[in-house]
Order: sequence, then structure tokens, then C-alpha cells
Amino acid sequence: MQLKEKLAGLDMAPYRARQIYGWIFKKGITSFGEMTDITKEDRDKLDRTFQIELLALERTVQSKEKGTSKSVFVTGDGHKIESVLMVQSSRTTVCISSQAGCPLKCVFCATGKSGFKRNLSSGEIVSQVIHYISKGVDISNIVFMGMGEPFLNYRSVIAAVRALNSREGMNFGIRRMTVSTCGLPLEIRKLAGEGLEINLSISLNAPNDRTRSELMPINRKFPLKELIKAVKYYIQNTNRRVTFEYVMINGVNDTIKDATELAELLKGFLCHVNLIPFNPVEKSTYRPSSKERMGLFARLLARSGVNATIRKSKGSDIAAACGQLASSRRTPVYLPAGRQGSVGRAPRSDRGGHQQGSLPV
Repeated sequence: MQLKEKLAGLDMAPYRARQIYGWIFKKGITSFGEMTDITKEDRDKLDRTFQIELLALERTVQSKEKGTSKSVFVTGDGHKIESVLMVQSSRTTVCISSQAGCPLKCVFCATGKSGFKRNLSSGEIVSQVIHYISKGVDISNIVFMGMGEPFLNYRSVIAAVRALNSREGMNFGIRRMTVSTCGLPLEIRKLAGEGLEINLSISLNAPNDRTRSELMPINRKFPLKELIKAVKYYIQNTNRRVTFEYVMINGVNDTIKDATELAELLKGFLCHVNLIPFNPVEKSTYRPSSKERMGLFARLLARSGVNATIRKSKGSDIAAACGQLASSRRTPVYLPAGRQGSVGRAPRSDRGGHQQGSLPV
């Protein structure tokens, strides 16, 4: 563990790393002074040497739907990212971001329209989860479905997953985490070799290259044939079921012909399809499919042996639903007094001349 090596340089016992991560990941404590099972001498060393970097919470917006809220964070260099909390009777899910913005420009997604700023560090990704833990939220599921394409930030996302899953960290069950991708074949194959039983979700949204390229420009670089081969490789090497996300847009990808093509494309797959109504985004002419059309689409898939579920969007009134995360004008943000935490600050020197660095994840 990277932290153990850092602590050894301070003449501190290796088990201190386990204690520190326990305070941060399990209790949401981000001040060394509050870590009471560590000696004051060691706490002082830690305080002089490290800073625990957290995203600054700018605002939390509550949905009219009970249990759903969106938190807007700001990074140390001023970029805004968003996370969503969804509390239901059977589960509490946190949807987290992996990038500030997104470069893929899917036409139905507000994040893509907002442009790309940069990748988030593993610490910034994990910080979103720590925020909810510090508020006493009992998280049952974590989904990498917020802003950004996780596989374009592969190294940091996998590092965050391992930190969240590690016994020294949160010890969060790997099968209760899901990573969603627009479909990058190389990274899908890499994930198959990671030895992680994380859930994989593919944003599909069309049964053919013509429609998918219209909706998702990435398909022009990695057409469906390449994507499907990579997904088959993943299933064969992990024996894990894959979920396909399908955003349903009126008159674009929701016809009987589309359902027939999709059933043929996924025939024999160890998979499940989530049908999601399109959530309106600013300046878009698209409209969601009707409930009747979505019901017919699901029945047609089922008749062909493809399992499908119609998902209800949550948080659309606060621009927190699928495809809406972008810190839009619909949910204006402000910075209240007493800004909490910081991320990405340049290392600073303390009074004794030691350079402070961020605590490694």
C-alpha cells in the first residue's frame, strides 16, 4: 500500500495506515486530530506532512421525489462535478462522477454538451463517496454513472474501485459497484483481466450502427461489431452478466423494427436490458418514448428471450436524472459561507519547512 511506504518514512508503524483508512472510509473523519486511536505525536506528524483532500461541497439540491438529491462539488482548480443520492426502500445508491465534463458528446446527454475539462483523480472520485459517509448515509450501491466516461479515466477509476473495496478502506462489496461505459472495446477487455467482480453496464441506445452513430459519435470509431466482440470476450472470461442501458427516444430508436434488431443483436447473451426514458436536456429536440411504446418494446424483447426492465427516472426535476448532469442553469449553484474541504491544491510548505502532500488513496 502506498500509504504504508509514506508512513515508514515518518518512522510510523505500518498498521497506522489501516487505522487512518478506517477513520476516513468507514467513519468519514477527515481530520487527523479526531483519529483518537493514534498517538498525539503521530497525529502531529501526519498533520505536518499530509492534507486530506476533499471536494468542496457547493450545494445539495433536494428533489420533490423523496430520497433523491444532487450534490454539486467544486474541485481545487474550480471545476464543478455532480453526484446523485437515491434512497429507496430496498437500497441506497450513490451515483458518482469520474470526469469533470465529458468529451464523447452523446447527443442526448447534457454532460457531453457541457464539454470536457479533465479527468478526476482517484482521490476526487472516492471523495464523493466519503462525503455521503460523513453525513451518515448507509450506502448499499455505488454506480460510476455520473459525469464522464469512466474508461477514459481507466487507471483512476480502477484505483478508486480497489480503494473502496479494500479491507483497509471502506470494505465495500465489489458486486455492489457498477461501472458504466459508452463502449470502449480495449478497456472492456482490460476489465475482464482485473480480477474484479464489478458489474459492467454498457450504454447501447441503438440496435444498429446508423442510429447509434447519430446518437453516440464514439460509435464511428468503435462500431457495434467491435463492441459486441469485446462484450462477448468479457462474458466468456468473467462469466459475469452485462447490463445494456437503452435510452428510449420517441421516433428515433423505439420502433418495432428497433426492438426486433436489438433482440437479434443480443440473442444468446448473458445480459439484461434497462429501458430508460429520455430525460429532457436544454436545447434538445428529442422527446421520451411513451409508456405504451416502452411497454411494447419490453414485451417484444421478452418474447425473443432478452430480459428487459423499464426503469423509472428519478430526479429529473433537479436535473439529476440519467444524462442530465452538467451543473446547468436549471439548478443554479452558489458558494455558502464556510466552504468545506479542498481538492487539487498544490502542496504547501508548513512552518517547519516540510512539504505537505495529499494523502494517497
